[in-house]
Amino acid sequence: MKTETIHEITPKIQDSSFFTEVRKIAERTNFMDCMQCGVCSGSCPARFAMDFSPMQIIKMIQLGLKNIVLSSSTIWICAQCQTCLTRCPREVNIPLLMSSLKNIAIRENIPCKIELKPKFHKTFSEIIKKYGRMHEPELKIKLIKKTSPQDVFHNATLALRLLRKGKIKLLPPKTDQIPDILVLFETASKEEQK
Repeated sequence: MKTETIHEITPKIQDSSFFTEVRKIAERTNFMDCMQCGVCSGSCPARFAMDFSPMQIIKMIQLGLKNIVLSSSTIWICAQCQTCLTRCPREVNIPLLMSSLKNIAIRENIPCKIELKPKFHKTFSEIIKKYGRMHEPELKIKLIKKTSPQDVFHNATLALRLLRKGKIKLLPPKTDQIPDILVLFETASKEEQK
């Protein structure tokens, strides 16, 4: 049985500007409409792996608990499956909120309990920006370099088996949509700076 960490809320750990920052960045999530009914937490397929429920994350944002929220595993474990959004009686867009929180955590370089998640997020974006599509072998190689260089040989044999079966391609995919994708990245970075 998993036990949750209990934090005593003191003025020392509260950041009053955090609520305003999240509200500005995640304005389309309408997280202020949350009535703490728990439907999101009860229907989340990834809840078993989270340290806080989505409902608790929303409440902690409202309380200004910046470091606790941004270092929690919940924002990284969210599968973006939209189950919470479709079942929410107030249509709170929790997946968009979690995505916004990930971006704040990356921007402010806040360490996560799950070390691989922020590295995966950054590497995935870099590859999409470079090729316009995902190139799985490059993603795996970059993640191994960042996390566990000792696993190179184990992963090399797996890669050869996948290559022989045609499951992965050695060369990155070609697309003519790279300029469009670069525009998306540029627009997103401008929106984030506002």
